[in-house]
Amino acid sequence: MKRLFIPLILTLLLGIGACVQQGSKYQVDQIYNGFKLVEKRFVKEVNAECLYFIHEKSGARLFKVAADDPNKLFNIAFKTAPEHDYGTPHIMEHSVLNGSKNFPVKSPFDVLTKGSLNTFLNAMTGSDITTYPVASMNDKDYFNLMHVYLDAVFNTRIYDDPRILQQEGWHHELDDVNGDVVYKGVVYNEMKGSFSSPTRELDYQANKILFPDNTYGVSSGGYPTEIPKLTYEYFINFHKKFYHPSNSYILLYGDADLDKEMAFINENYLINYDQSDKKVEIPLQKPFDAMKVAEKTYPVPVGSDTKDKSYISMNFVIGQSTDVDLCMAFQVITEALVSHESAPVRLALQEAGIGKDVSCYFSESKQNILEIQVKNANPEDQGRFKEVVFDAIEKVIAEGFDKETVEGIINRMEFRMREGDTPQKGIMIAFSNYQGWFFANDPFLGLEYEAPLAKVKEALNTNMLEELCQKHILDNPHALLITLKPEPGLQDKIDAQVNEELKAYKASLSKEEKEKLVEDTKALIAYQKEEDSPEDLATIPMLTLADISPEVEWYPIEEKVANEVPVLHFNEFSSNILYSRLYFDLSVLPQELIPYAQLQTALLGKLNTENFTYGELDNQLNIHTGGFWTGLSAYIEDNDIHKMAPKLSVTSKATEAKAEKMFELISEILTTTKYDDEERLKSLLTRHQARTESFIKNNGINVALTRLSSYYSPAGMFNEETNGLDYYQFITALTDNFDDNKAEVIAKLQQTAELLFNRHNVTAAITCSEDNYPAYTAGLNTFTAHLSDEAVSKATWSFEPQPKNEGLMSSSKVQYVVQGYNFKELGYDYNGKMRVLNQILSRDYLQTQIRVVGGAYGGFSGFSSTGNVYFASYRDPNLAETLENYDGTPDFLNTFNADSTEMTRFIIGTISRLDGPMTVSQKGNTAFSRYFRKTTLEELQAERAAILATTSEDIKNMNKMVEDVLNKDIYCVYGSNAKIEENKDIFNSIMQVVQ
Repeated sequence: MKRLFIPLILTLLLGIGACVQQGSKYQVDQIYNGFKLVEKRFVKEVNAECLYFIHEKSGARLFKVAADDPNKLFNIAFKTAPEHDYGTPHIMEHSVLNGSKNFPVKSPFDVLTKGSLNTFLNAMTGSDITTYPVASMNDKDYFNLMHVYLDAVFNTRIYDDPRILQQEGWHHELDDVNGDVVYKGVVYNEMKGSFSSPTRELDYQANKILFPDNTYGVSSGGYPTEIPKLTYEYFINFHKKFYHPSNSYILLYGDADLDKEMAFINENYLINYDQSDKKVEIPLQKPFDAMKVAEKTYPVPVGSDTKDKSYISMNFVIGQSTDVDLCMAFQVITEALVSHESAPVRLALQEAGIGKDVSCYFSESKQNILEIQVKNANPEDQGRFKEVVFDAIEKVIAEGFDKETVEGIINRMEFRMREGDTPQKGIMIAFSNYQGWFFANDPFLGLEYEAPLAKVKEALNTNMLEELCQKHILDNPHALLITLKPEPGLQDKIDAQVNEELKAYKASLSKEEKEKLVEDTKALIAYQKEEDSPEDLATIPMLTLADISPEVEWYPIEEKVANEVPVLHFNEFSSNILYSRLYFDLSVLPQELIPYAQLQTALLGKLNTENFTYGELDNQLNIHTGGFWTGLSAYIEDNDIHKMAPKLSVTSKATEAKAEKMFELISEILTTTKYDDEERLKSLLTRHQARTESFIKNNGINVALTRLSSYYSPAGMFNEETNGLDYYQFITALTDNFDDNKAEVIAKLQQTAELLFNRHNVTAAITCSEDNYPAYTAGLNTFTAHLSDEAVSKATWSFEPQPKNEGLMSSSKVQYVVQGYNFKELGYDYNGKMRVLNQILSRDYLQTQIRVVGGAYGGFSGFSSTGNVYFASYRDPNLAETLENYDGTPDFLNTFNADSTEMTRFIIGTISRLDGPMTVSQKGNTAFSRYFRKTTLEELQAERAAILATTSEDIKNMNKMVEDVLNKDIYCVYGSNAKIEENKDIFNSIMQVVQ
């Protein structure tokens, strides 16, 4: 499901314990604290009594899921239907959290992120929804969060302070009357970063054509060139129209007392409102008479090679989200038709040589969209793309879907729904139920999956899926065929147009108006830098240190042996599901094979094996397991960056009854994979290269941070070779030259597998109860018996980090500026107080300087127990100014002087990052990670004690360490060609990320 939500900050899924018996005392049609109970019933899919209320006076809707879960959730959502690309709902989402009547600080949200025990705190904008979820395991904290969020949405300060829109949305900025006017604003720069992604641009252009007459045809997040058209008047009227309780949907989840929740919401907020007779309706888009065809462009740097850089997609508007049977059927169809390894559309496009990767999404909104998209294609492929896809679908309709494939897809879907491997169950309920609640007035609809699941299983014995493909794809005129092709220099044209617009605006100003704009700019920056008064800060409710347990949550491991193989057992009830991990030591590989180990993770399970074709193997994994994944990790032992324990992990899960089959399939994959199938290997390499390139293009912050770490850390160099720009260059060269070097590639893959998958080179790890353990070891023993028994020896790796200080040029419209080093290399030791330091820098200094004043989407830091430190900006319009702000950190620390209340707030916020809820599988994985890092309970307890004892003076005393780190002057920037060229003198070298 491809459903886009834009979160407020940078930060999922459904198994629930026994329900709380709160519902029994509530009777339908009775009124409780102003709320009339409309419907209640036990929903077995969430194992809880669910109660649906309407607030009599205000018209607000409230749905309570009374689950026995201490991780309580409050969420208030509004149906929002923007009319323009201004990003009004998105900017509103940011703005209402910038102060309210009862909490008059500049940003209650930021104060809460500094110091609450929240387990989830965010706000999100979708195409038809703006939603405000908070969660906490502490009752007092939960009601505090609820209070702040309700006040934010209903008593916002935006009516009294236009500066909020200027900061969060957009404003003209002029530093000097002789300077240039620029646009600044958090959302403005966030969306410039978001639309640096070609796929985001493709979705935007497609939706504009598919929905010319309703809200789904505009960008709720905001299109960068349109955001400056938002006026203050329109902004205020938007809040008046959509943020009334009659248009609100309140979800309560967990074990909090329902009477107390309803009384609080009623007495403090809803009782002050009368029902509105204005209903927010989203009309259906009238279907087309025939498929539309379009071609659009996206920017790439001047001189870029445009071959194989286009995106082609077909989009079909299919029914409505309230038809849950249809939606579940199409979730199966997307897999069976396109996403499965042997899906007919995937194979047909591969055979036709169109593009390098194909994907399919079914997005559920009032009118659903099915999208089939191919990446790395060419504009001239558009007609053939449609022909090949339609031919493949026609063949499927004529011959029928492979029933074993369908069975496997449904089994995996059912496994996920029943397992519920997420700690944030309330969040997922919120996302699952809002479509039915919005558009069918039925909050139960999206939760009760048993009926649509039973319906889709009929596809195993009927032609239901085939008939749906005929009706909703082949015979559907409400469709679009669109190509998005690269245009070198387009961003320069866009920037020139914006500059001309700004020049014209400045030219229209009188001398006095220019002087006033300079003064307004200075005044806004001064306002942004102002600290909230102690009196205003005191209005934000806060816990005390007495509310925090001084004890660390420890997950003990039992070290066992099975068939001479070491086993790590995390013993906890897991609903008869075995969560298995096999860790293979990468240090047996020669250094030249390190990137081939990463390549293995993209190939394992997708090539033919001795007994299965890759399609049959995909089916077997779907039918018998809950998943199969592989990945690399570089564990740092004893927090010493020179002591690395690199592993390739093989992760799978299955019910106890399927343990033997799970290991049979793992054995099949690890020991009998046919790497010498040249055609299939080339196809997978091509796809993997395309996905790696997409990652490099769309994840500037990850690319920059990985690159930075490689400048000073051996583990950083390992990560760069396996998941960074170096790996992208490796896999691109491998793919481009495959025909000439295929024998060598195959040989190295085989050598990598032979060295790794050895019984003397594996540590098994299992999360399950003691009762399930025998079934696990029985399967494990059979598996290890098939592994090589040859003696293994460790290779010698040599990493020599060098500070490169590179500028990484891309088509991004914003920058990701990172700087750092390792403080242990400078002679400093780690202690837990550095976690509080990080909280202060990320939530105070960098938040203010980089985001609030600088206009970036985010500014933050990281201090690791290994000694690694980084400072980072996210979707940043600046570059040199950001580095200057980093250099100003020691001065900030030198004058830091927080009182005991403020320090308590920072300490609580620090602890909340450590004490989040976890599922049983997450607990097991945490235990295994601690084992390989050689982390002890005593170390963690000492760290926690240090956090709780941190003083303002402790923070101030760390300024020398921070200064020494920054004085190493090691940084990396991923950003736009223009900005990096403008600052090229500060880099040792600049390079184009993607040619």
